[in-house]
Amino acid sequence: MASPMFLLMPEWQGSESSRAMQLTDGAALLREDLPASAMREIAVPLEAGDAMGTPVARLSSLIRARDAARTELAPVVREGRPAIILGGDCATSLPGLEAAAMAHDRLAVLWFDAHADLQHPSTSPSGAASGMTLRHALGDGSPDLSARRSVDAAQVTLVGARALDPEEVTEIRERGIAVLPEAGSAENDAEALGRAIRQRIAGADALYVHLDLDVLDPSEFASVHSPVPFGITIAELTHALRVAVEAVPLVGAAICEFAPASEQTAADDLPTVLRILAALTSGAQPGSGSTAGAAA
Repeated sequence: MASPMFLLMPEWQGSESSRAMQLTDGAALLREDLPASAMREIAVPLEAGDAMGTPVARLSSLIRARDAARTELAPVVREGRPAIILGGDCATSLPGLEAAAMAHDRLAVLWFDAHADLQHPSTSPSGAASGMTLRHALGDGSPDLSARRSVDAAQVTLVGARALDPEEVTEIRERGIAVLPEAGSAENDAEALGRAIRQRIAGADALYVHLDLDVLDPSEFASVHSPVPFGITIAELTHALRVAVEAVPLVGAAICEFAPASEQTAADDLPTVLRILAALTSGAQPGSGSTAGAAA
């Protein structure tokens, strides 16, 4: 894997949380631990923005941030470097996923998230773009945010999803999106999850990883806005990431929703984010500027 470029994108406008601005605090902490030589910052509007007459909350600011991300992503993709977006809400994953889909025909997508993010703007209870991200990546939803090139639903795997709306359950079934761990599985340890992921992404020539930190069990990670019980463990997640990037070259990723509520929570959870980042970049070439060595 070529050396990654880290794109810090402290977008909060896609979140439905009243504490969305905590994402900017999380981004500030991550900035201190990212290598300056391999980091770019994506300009995010300061203002909340407006819906522009649509069902999508704060759409105007989301469009501006998305366009800024596209500009920063273009040279990274041309250089063949994995682009890792981090520091914002789940909607920050969309430009990176779009860029990966435009560059690679056989793209596998691993969606580590307690939520499926498959809500449609017309039926979303909150109007928050974060809950629509995968729907937009599939080419559906708001025309203003829908991906220029959609991902193949058959190549998408939800991992750790456990807070699903009825409409999302229908979308998963009708689109044939895989879900791990499988219902009724007798095995749910790290090795079993790794084997299932390796099988799912076999045959792909590129990998994109979306990672909302609420996929983790709240007993192990607290710095998220909407903790959901019975998540996967840190050990399961990091093992799964190492297996995935060993099997298929990573071309893009997003680590989303790091929102520490206090200095103590930040001190407790920042090392976990860095450990996850180390696993994600474990396929990077030695001396490539990844955080793998420091965070492992």
